[in-house]
Amino acid sequence: MFKHISVSVGALLLLCACGGGGGGSTSSSTGSTGSSTVSPADINLSKAIEEGAIEGYSDTASIEDQYLAVINYFRSLPIKCADQRAIQGPSGALTWNPNLAAAALEHSQDMNASGHYGHIGSGTGWDITGSFVGHASSFEERIERNGYTGSLKGENIAKNESKPNPAPQDFWLTVMEGWIQSHTGHCSNIMEPRFEDFGMAEVRGDVNATGWYTTYWTQNFGGS
Repeated sequence: MFKHISVSVGALLLLCACGGGGGGSTSSSTGSTGSSTVSPADINLSKAIEEGAIEGYSDTASIEDQYLAVINYFRSLPIKCADQRAIQGPSGALTWNPNLAAAALEHSQDMNASGHYGHIGSGTGWDITGSFVGHASSFEERIERNGYTGSLKGENIAKNESKPNPAPQDFWLTVMEGWIQSHTGHCSNIMEPRFEDFGMAEVRGDVNATGWYTTYWTQNFGGS
C-alpha cells in the first residue's frame, strides 16, 4: 500500500490510501465514461494556478478553501486514475466538512506525535479515538467519533521527510499531485463519484535528532 516517491534532493514523500464503506471497500463505479480522458501524469498544479484554471483558488483564501478548490479541480476533469479501481471523472464537487477535517487533524497529530505512520492509529495516548474505543483506531472509527454520520468513508495520508530544511508551506500541492498520480488507490479516493464531503489537515513536526523535518497530511472523504 505504500508508494515511495523521490520528490527532490533530501526529501522523501510517502503516500498511503484506504477507502471504505460499511463493508470496508469502495466499488469501482465510475463517473463519466467518455472517450476523452486526462492522464494523472499530466497534472501540473503550479501551472493550473498560474493560468487561473482552479475555480475558487486564491493565495489569500483560507487553507481549507485552497484544499477544497484543488480537490474539486481534480474532480472537474476527465481524469482516468492509474490505480486498481481506475475510476474516471469528472465527478461532482465535494463540500468541506468540519467533522471530516477534525478526524483528519486528529490522525495527523497522532502520527506526528507518536511517529507511527499508517491508517491504523498509534494506539498510544495520542490516538484519541483509540483511547476511547480501547484499541488502535481505524480511519472509520476516527471519522465516526468526530461526528460524521455518512456510511461511505475513505482516507488518504502522506508523510514528507525533508533535510536540512522543512518543506515549503505550499508543499501540499506536491502532495496533492502525488496522490492524484499514485497507482495505489489515492486517485480513486479523490475521484470517487459517491463521495460528497471532504476534510484535510496538515501537521508539521519539529526537526529530529538527525536533522530531518517531518510533515503529515490526512485527507478524509465521506458520502451517504
